[in-house]
Amino acid sequence: MYNLENLTIKVPEEAGWILKNLREAGYEGYCVGGCVRDCLLGRVPEDWDITTSALPFEVKSLFCNTVDTGIQHGTVMVIRNGNGYEVTTYRIDGEYKDGRHPEKVEFTRSLEEDLKRRDFTINAFAYNEESGVVDMFGGIDDLNHSLIKAVGNPDERFSEDALRIMRAIRFAAQLSFEIEENTYQAIQRHAANLANVSMERIRVEFEKTLLSKNPDMVRKFFEMGMGNYIVPGFEEACRDFDEKLAFCLTDERTEDKESRKYLLLAIFLKNLSYEEARTAMRLMKYDNKTRDLVSAIIRYKEEPFMEDRVSIKNALNTMGLTVFQLTMAFKEAVGKRDENAADLQLIQKIKELVQDIMKKEEPYSLAQLAVNGRDLMDAGVSQGMEVGKTLEKLLAVVIENPTANIKENLLKLL
Repeated sequence: MYNLENLTIKVPEEAGWILKNLREAGYEGYCVGGCVRDCLLGRVPEDWDITTSALPFEVKSLFCNTVDTGIQHGTVMVIRNGNGYEVTTYRIDGEYKDGRHPEKVEFTRSLEEDLKRRDFTINAFAYNEESGVVDMFGGIDDLNHSLIKAVGNPDERFSEDALRIMRAIRFAAQLSFEIEENTYQAIQRHAANLANVSMERIRVEFEKTLLSKNPDMVRKFFEMGMGNYIVPGFEEACRDFDEKLAFCLTDERTEDKESRKYLLLAIFLKNLSYEEARTAMRLMKYDNKTRDLVSAIIRYKEEPFMEDRVSIKNALNTMGLTVFQLTMAFKEAVGKRDENAADLQLIQKIKELVQDIMKKEEPYSLAQLAVNGRDLMDAGVSQGMEVGKTLEKLLAVVIENPTANIKENLLKLL
């Protein structure tokens, strides 16, 4: 159980210095939001945001090194020891006509008014050394009951910013919390408002949910009517997320956050074809690297296993090392999900062979050949397609016999 009595939070030196300067100048200052929540939960905060009764120009007058990151909304970044901390004036948001941005922002000297506009009770904490943790909306009680609950009227909160409906599910996934009933029902009522939110912002919340310790929570997006805003046109194919397969991703590559992202996206899109997956990720505004790697996993995930050294090197040449390793991690997860001991044993053998190929630096790609196109042309090979065909033939030779990868030997083979 979480208790606020005699609770002390260790604030970073720079953030504490900012709070101290605000206090000594006669202003209030608090660390606010997710950083306080994470400290209460024993997690390490990613960011430390500060809220203050000082107006933006007053903040700027107190600190010599500032950047106007969102001055129209009262936010000034204070730089200390090379680290930036966003300091935002207490504010009251005006009407949200577009479901994204307030028409106007009114600055206030009241901490309570500022905390009222926060999305969820567990994000509406404030903290400084003098006051301790300030909890005006029952956030501690909701932490103790593992609940995601909107501050005040959930319909008002979701009308202000439609992305909050995805954030509710994302926080539930990250923290293993439930969504409070009234908040849950309001999410369903406001799902269509995601039409006002950019795909980039939608993708970020989706991805954070997918990469959480409860990736199966992406199902909630579909259950609550948001699927078509996340993956337009492919909602039905992506609705049934294979949570068991996701939880079987224990290969060493999945310790890398990027690799885990590619694999989880491949699980999410696994019912699509290669071309459909590329289209879906383009609509989701994913970068080219992500689209290439994830669609490659989907292309090769049904390919039969390669059981010998030469076949593995040919596959490495076709797929590239990164795609090969990601595809094997996907196949390994399938083997674990299906409890297929034979496949898992074969995968382990393949991984050991790949490791040995790398250790011995056996060539499997054109870049590793001891000759290049210029060498062939100098030796009399015609320019154009003939050079490429000849290089491929030489590569086939050294894949079969790595010791043949010597320039003089390869030129003699011409």
